[in-house]
Amino acid sequence: MRIRRALVAVSAFGSMLVSLPALGAEDLSSYFARAATAEFSGDQVVTCTTPVGIRDSASRVSQKSGVVYVSAGVEGAPAVSAGAGTLAVTGPGGSANTVQVAAATKPPAGYQLGTVERVTYLERAADRLTLTSGSKARVRLTFDDATGALLRSETLNADGTVYCTTKMTTFVPGTPKVASSGSGEVRTLEKDTAFPAEVFPVRIGTFRRLDVYGWNTDGEMAYYSDGFFAFALYHVPGRFSVSGVSDAREWTGERGKYWRWYRPGTVTFVWDTVSGGMALHGDLPIDTHATVLAELPAPGRPTLIDRILSLFS
Repeated sequence: MRIRRALVAVSAFGSMLVSLPALGAEDLSSYFARAATAEFSGDQVVTCTTPVGIRDSASRVSQKSGVVYVSAGVEGAPAVSAGAGTLAVTGPGGSANTVQVAAATKPPAGYQLGTVERVTYLERAADRLTLTSGSKARVRLTFDDATGALLRSETLNADGTVYCTTKMTTFVPGTPKVASSGSGEVRTLEKDTAFPAEVFPVRIGTFRRLDVYGWNTDGEMAYYSDGFFAFALYHVPGRFSVSGVSDAREWTGERGKYWRWYRPGTVTFVWDTVSGGMALHGDLPIDTHATVLAELPAPGRPTLIDRILSLFS
């Protein structure tokens, strides 16, 4: 659910929630505050135009008591719920995986309010906001007048073309009926302070590192945001396997070769470095990919000396 209060990242490496802080502009805060507390249900479609073709999906979405519930609308299919710093994947047997992440520090505001237009969407009165960054329009958001819910969002590439559109195709205001998330054990991601600084720079272009967490026993995960777009950056001592990702394709960037694949609303990069395996997963527009990757460790395999030294680190 591309509500800016949260980015739900369900990747090949696991399921987790990373909290996206509100934009810093004071005149935007009321829109996001109302969207976070709106209660509704309906159908949602995500469509993204990527370099490898269209990526789209349809789902059933509900929001109740600050929690977003997303499902395929098929009996017995897994459903995702997210809110208040937690994410749970629920199947017929109850909560299969629940992760809790501590609240992140608010980043500096990277976006400004450009225009506000009065529009009608799904036969409902709404405000359409255009957000700009570096004088370029990057986001268009349509908020429902009556409930405050975010009905439609468009993320734009630097040239003004639309990268992704997330839109409600049906909308029913009011408190929805939602399935219980079960009583699964909550796994807490603890903040990490002993991480390799060269792997997780404080700043990557316009993105700022908010927090670093321990992940999968011997790895780390950092969360970055520029105030709207966000990504999770993973590092492990060994290698990430992409053998189970059917649409992973080798892609050559300016610094070397990566594995890359797109999902509706997200992109994932995986690569080896001399210090271990890395993966990036986020909702970045296409024109930002090269800029972000250029400031991270380059693709490369560890030498024999690197492997020997790692035994003593």
